[in-house]
Amino acid sequence: MSKSVPKLLQEANEIKKALEKIDDRLPDGLKAADMETKIAGLETAVDDLDAVNVERTRLVDRKGEQAGHLSDHMVQVRAAVKGIFGADSEEYDMVGGTRTSERKHPVRKAGETEGE
Repeated sequence: MSKSVPKLLQEANEIKKALEKIDDRLPDGLKAADMETKIAGLETAVDDLDAVNVERTRLVDRKGEQAGHLSDHMVQVRAAVKGIFGADSEEYDMVGGTRTSERKHPVRKAGETEGE
């Protein structure tokens, strides 16, 4: 379907108004009441989808908030373990820190001197 839903509903309502004027000459299934039923069905589906999207947005926001709390807590735990046991301790490594003895040392590029 290439039409946007609001445009489709607008066009359907215009057709429904026209159908109301010629209803008595149309077969069952093509009358204004049938158009109204289909319009109402789409409007209900749109409302339901909007409600789900609002709830999804709320849940995504909550997930982000909880992830932030967890991340902050992990940083605090690592900082506390580093402070208590030291930056080169096995305990710091156990909580995901990189021990100072395991860090890569900077490597000078060829041609660099200390004064540069």
